[in-house]
Amino acid sequence: MKKGIAFASLFAIFALFFCACGAQQGAQLSAAATDAILMVNETLYYGTDEVGPMGDAGCVAGKISSAVSSGEIPSQNGESNFGCIGNPYTSDFGDGMIMVLMEDEAYHVFHAQNPS
Repeated sequence: MKKGIAFASLFAIFALFFCACGAQQGAQLSAAATDAILMVNETLYYGTDEVGPMGDAGCVAGKISSAVSSGEIPSQNGESNFGCIGNPYTSDFGDGMIMVLMEDEAYHVFHAQNPS
């Protein structure tokens, strides 16, 4: 019985440690993702911390073709301010949302917004 309690306690400590490390990494990615901007079809799409599935291969609209410096606003279609040249992005099917493959190899949600 004591071995079972000791094992459960040890497992709980490891779980808390790994969850804390994962949350810290996620927070860093969230800050980077929200500064990400990509221009597609004359529309600026702004990154979020949301991730999800890309969808089927027919959803791919293009690949990032060029990049400007971080903090700059892209001015050409296929241009980003976060690098990832050659990474695919999906089509906007009228909902103002696209998915972009980022450096963490996850598809991040980007939303179209009007610049203020």
